[in-house]
Amino acid sequence: MAPIFPKYKIAHSKKFGRYLVTTKNVAPGEVIIREEPIAVGPMTYNKNYCFCFACLRSLPKIGAGNRYACSRCNFAPLCSVACEARTNHHTDDECQIFRDNRELLETGIDTTKILLALRLWLTKYRNPVTWERINHMEAYLDKRIGTPVWKEREVDVVDVIRKLRMPAETEPPSAELMQKLCGILDVNAFELRSPGVLDGLLPLRGLYIEATLMAHDCRGNTYLTVDDNFQLTVYASVPIKQDEPILFNYTSSLLGTLERREHLREGKYFECECPLCEDPYELQSHLSSVLCPRCKEGFVGMQDTSVIPSYERASRWQCQICKRTYGGRLIRATLNICKTLVDECEDIDVKSIDNLLKRLSQSLHANHFLMLSLKQKLLTACRREITSLNPRRKIMQKMLNTCKEVYNVLDIVEPGISRSKGIMLYEIHLPMIILANQSYSAREISSAQLVCRLEEARDLLKKALTMLLLQPATTPEGKLAKRALEELRTLNQNISDAKSLPPEEPKVHARRAKEQRKKIR
Repeated sequence: MAPIFPKYKIAHSKKFGRYLVTTKNVAPGEVIIREEPIAVGPMTYNKNYCFCFACLRSLPKIGAGNRYACSRCNFAPLCSVACEARTNHHTDDECQIFRDNRELLETGIDTTKILLALRLWLTKYRNPVTWERINHMEAYLDKRIGTPVWKEREVDVVDVIRKLRMPAETEPPSAELMQKLCGILDVNAFELRSPGVLDGLLPLRGLYIEATLMAHDCRGNTYLTVDDNFQLTVYASVPIKQDEPILFNYTSSLLGTLERREHLREGKYFECECPLCEDPYELQSHLSSVLCPRCKEGFVGMQDTSVIPSYERASRWQCQICKRTYGGRLIRATLNICKTLVDECEDIDVKSIDNLLKRLSQSLHANHFLMLSLKQKLLTACRREITSLNPRRKIMQKMLNTCKEVYNVLDIVEPGISRSKGIMLYEIHLPMIILANQSYSAREISSAQLVCRLEEARDLLKKALTMLLLQPATTPEGKLAKRALEELRTLNQNISDAKSLPPEEPKVHARRAKEQRKKIR
């Protein structure tokens, strides 16, 4: 339910169309919007999992060909979780359509692809007021018509829904209307996660009336959370002044400019002109920077970020030091080779991943989005080491360094409060504690130095909690926050114990002092 005095209002501009601006100054962490979805449904189909239309949960199939029936509408293939748990999304008229078309739908049609569009269409008869707001959402039909996504929706959604036997009180949906609803969903829906134990196994989409009007910026100024009932909460991630636009990043922050722009062009039908995209070196994040093949010192960036597509021969890339220019095709060829190597690299062996990072550093900036993708694989391998009884110091140091490198990039592209930054801060503090304790056990640092290092880890953990605690308790980040709170209590106790340790000169310092005394003699 919207607040009586909302902190936002709708504005209009040639650049954004309809968009939201604040009606007052908003502080970081302050709630701007809290909203229930008007429709939620699956985004993609996973043949290895059954899906319940009602509770929007997925469960693994027990065996090949095994099919479930929903306990409310008795329609397969659905999981056996009770529909009554969530009746807001799975309604009686929807159930009736499934019953009336059982024979058609059991011929192998993928019902998950039609579900969300069907739910929007039923809103026309169930809730005319909400339908009017849906009908005014942007669908970009003129830009979609004839495209591959248009043809795909025609086969998987439009043709299937038009074959269904509908209730007598409704008019058969036209092909144009169903394409419009598909466009509305593709352009305006938010990606969500399936609730429950198997978090994230089934990607979902949710459509919201107010939040969909947030304008795009690749850095944004908002932080979004969604609970198990799909209630969306929009927080300010940085201070937002009155009458400033409320901005949300429609794409991934850890992609290069051309990759972000391509995603927005093909899925949202506009060209991004935000400061991150307009800067050849992406505000010094260097997500797209390639090492100059000539001087091997400078990094190559796009000369003209308005050229589309920028990987073609006509586009020019220039080294920031030697000023040598290169065509876009050379850059694309370099990236294709690097991407293949990254995709083929498994996240198992720390040494092999580290070797590939060193190899790719001869072509890419350390912050290039392909390097960051590889560093994520390195962190996955390091996490296995951190759970061992005696983590190897070399790997813990590598994990610490890599976490800091990724965090520094995130701090540029996701300013203020950020889910990814919260997780990364939590991961930074773990190897810091292990390395501090190992160094003290080896008498390489004093008890006072141990306290300092543990306090530094504690400060990072506290900062992580300021971001993670905004997440609902049942989400993976909410569960991580709960664990972090327990670890913070343990860490505070460890710091207190370390302060009571007798002051000792570290072994390495004692050895150096002994050598100095010998020299004096």
